[in-house]
Amino acid sequence: MVKTVKLISKEGDAFEIPISCCRLSEVIDCELECHSSDEDKPNNDEQDENDSCVTLSLTASRIHSPALRKVADFLMHFEVEEMTSFEPPFTSENIEEIVQKWFADFITEGVDHSLLLDIISAANFLSIQPLLKLSVLALSININGKSPDILRPMFGISNNLDDPEQKARVMKENEWEIEARRQFDEDQKTKII
Repeated sequence: MVKTVKLISKEGDAFEIPISCCRLSEVIDCELECHSSDEDKPNNDEQDENDSCVTLSLTASRIHSPALRKVADFLMHFEVEEMTSFEPPFTSENIEEIVQKWFADFITEGVDHSLLLDIISAANFLSIQPLLKLSVLALSININGKSPDILRPMFGISNNLDDPEQKARVMKENEWEIEARRQFDEDQKTKII
């Protein structure tokens, strides 16, 4: 029987993944190495009777079920088909032209903004670099070209500078940018003349 890792989500849902698929996660791989060194010790409570499942509840407090389901799907598919490596700058804003179809569909179909942020968080927490790169790519394509007024609510950022003290503080913190912009504008006028 194939040894598996059982990952438990924040909600308590369990996802079993073959150990061979989990090696892509640096965190899970480290836990597996720790577990394998514990196997030599007698009376190991975490080891199943038939030794076919290693139970790791490492992710219980961090990752919601939908994101952990996506992590499990990614790990299992990556074992069969590795994702094409990519680096910016990109020649296209179409994710299907950057990675294979399965990976493009995986990160776009049925994945809303909230789930995408959860996948990014899960990939970062579990140190799964290909999934982190893919999900950040999808986010960057999603927000590219959007105005600050559209992006603020997406990320829960307020733009309330009604308070004079807060406005003064922001202006003081950004004096360098205001001066740089003024200097740039002057340089542009000089070039035109």
